[in-house]
Amino acid sequence: MKNLLMLLATVTAGCAATAQETRLDRLARVADGAVCSVTNVATLGTSGVVRVDFVLRAEPESDIRCRIELPPPERWDGRLWGVGNSSLGGSIPSLRAFVATRAAAVTTDIGTRAVVAGKRDGETWPIAVRRDYSWRSTHMMTVYGKRMVEAYYGKAPRKSYFSGGSCGGRQAFSEAIRYPLDYDGIVTYLPANNVVANRFNAWLAYHSTHDKNGNLVFTEKEMQVVADAAVEYRASSDPTFYAGRFLADGRATPEEVDAILSLAAKKMPSLTEGDKLARLKALYTPFCVDGKCLTLGFAVGTYLGQRMKRKAAKYWQSAMEFAKSDGDWYNANAADLSPFFARGGRMIVIAGWEDQTISPLPIVEHYERICAFEGGLEKTMEHCRLFCAPGVAHGGGKGRATQGGLGKTCAAYGRSALVRWVEEGVAPDRLMVEDKSRNAQFPVATYPGLFVQEPDGTWKRTERPRSKPSLAPITFACDRTPKGPVPQ
Repeated sequence: MKNLLMLLATVTAGCAATAQETRLDRLARVADGAVCSVTNVATLGTSGVVRVDFVLRAEPESDIRCRIELPPPERWDGRLWGVGNSSLGGSIPSLRAFVATRAAAVTTDIGTRAVVAGKRDGETWPIAVRRDYSWRSTHMMTVYGKRMVEAYYGKAPRKSYFSGGSCGGRQAFSEAIRYPLDYDGIVTYLPANNVVANRFNAWLAYHSTHDKNGNLVFTEKEMQVVADAAVEYRASSDPTFYAGRFLADGRATPEEVDAILSLAAKKMPSLTEGDKLARLKALYTPFCVDGKCLTLGFAVGTYLGQRMKRKAAKYWQSAMEFAKSDGDWYNANAADLSPFFARGGRMIVIAGWEDQTISPLPIVEHYERICAFEGGLEKTMEHCRLFCAPGVAHGGGKGRATQGGLGKTCAAYGRSALVRWVEEGVAPDRLMVEDKSRNAQFPVATYPGLFVQEPDGTWKRTERPRSKPSLAPITFACDRTPKGPVPQ
């Protein structure tokens, strides 16, 4: 009997090995050598997860590096997650958090490895690289990722999702707008999808904090005092949970901006020197030229001490030329998402009220435009929901609830909420955000709501005013069908 069991175990192991060899052989056949080339296949430790590195080339100067990780067939949950990159890309993001949930996951360096390594400015990138970065790489990654899933498991994913923040948020919106059939659900946090407005915001931050010779006008301490003054000013009107800690809402009227800066000047008299107060006000005021608003500026309470040191979009002409030449490629801020919604797509958008890199104000403005196109907030919320998180800054920032980014808990919560919405029809009414100052979590309501903590510790939703469309910046073009080869 013992010998028989050993023989059966050997035969079973041999069959399993043969089945795995067959799966790997099918994977290899996805690579056609012309558009897709596999550069590495490896099994990760004892997990049984198969990692495939592959390169996609849409045209001669295109070089899109991708990676897919595939759990063992017996562990796969039937889902595929597309994962966004950050900043200018150039490297491969980790897929560990996605594969840990038993999903297959695919990502890309957005085709910018060579130009990022060479520290080349975006305006000097070859046109093929600009196409890959702005709209093409994510779609092609998705197409070939789905082919590899089907080749390895013998069936297509039952549901496909995308998760991305910052630059990955631009990728997310681009997929929903330009390739609505790629994903069933999308979650995007702190999205940089209005690239032109972000360029003007970068110029505004530099111009307002530097003199004509390029010298800083403010110290980091002064900028911290300005940010703290907003929290102190709102302490008497914000609900108890938020008061004195971080702002419940980063929007402010011109009168409130003046009052906040007046308070900051009392705290630090050096802010009254020269034109400092006028410069500061410009940071929190819509920036208009010839009666046209180019950007809405930053939310009050945002710490900009680190942001002001960046020299991105230093010159006005650079921002203007970019808007005219490549803005419609890079932008993913069209109000019409109806093809994505019509196919049953669901989308969760998360903004941070203290985001120093991607101002939340254009994100809210874009959402309001989506609502207007769809015929109202209630109808839009059937497909797309916006959450504005108090105390949340961008990566590397100094948010009062989180030091930078949303944190792993909120990101995971957003992904699970999206899956439940798509697969069970349960739309999320809240997301949980980490409050590291209290080592706890608090709920964020769908826009324009706010959760207020009751004396017994429970949370009650209250309504906040919606943003007024009269302050909306001019909408730079978003080309829904950019020109350029997209081999399938």
